[in-house]
Amino acid sequence: MFSELKSIVDLIRSAISDFRKFKTDQEREEIVLGVIRTYFVLKDCIEDGEKLITEAGPDPITKIKAMDPTEAKRTLEIWVSTLKKQGIRLRTLQGFIFDQNHLAIINPKLQEQISEIIGYKMDRTDSLHGLGAGLFFMNLLPIDYSDEEKVGLVTLMAGAEDNDLLDLQKIDSEVAALRNSLDEYRTVVERLVSNDELLILSNRARRETLFQDER
Repeated sequence: MFSELKSIVDLIRSAISDFRKFKTDQEREEIVLGVIRTYFVLKDCIEDGEKLITEAGPDPITKIKAMDPTEAKRTLEIWVSTLKKQGIRLRTLQGFIFDQNHLAIINPKLQEQISEIIGYKMDRTDSLHGLGAGLFFMNLLPIDYSDEEKVGLVTLMAGAEDNDLLDLQKIDSEVAALRNSLDEYRTVVERLVSNDELLILSNRARRETLFQDER
């Protein structure tokens, strides 16, 4: 997930670098608001994803099996709650990219490029699109997942196959690269508006991208 998200961040950042194409102040404000919303969704994906993987460790299924049943149940509930939020975020990210036209205004080819990364056209279950859809539907369908299936979703989010050991060193490297790209993304956004505008738009975007229990 992290390497795919980095590719998306880099594409959007390169597209918004040239803000001279904005025709009106209102158009500029709407586009900047959209890319700030995207920034916060990506930022939350990174933070919760990294926290979950750190908690799960390199061998999450063995970790769960080693716990007493009560502790294992409580831990899995926390993990599943995080996975559901990640699913909503990935679906939200797709919505920002495919259902809104602010990115197409900047670069008409951007949606097509990002769709290849997400795997939207191929609809593969191991694509970012497939992962997002799978996690998202955990919120909608009353499926009784086994402990192994729940852990399997953690490993898939981390970029591994079902129940494979997690390469924490590789994941740390991917997260660091993604964080660096997101910092550069934020720097580009800051050039598009004044400090006062940035504060107002950032506060609005942050409110709109928080979950109800986080507000």
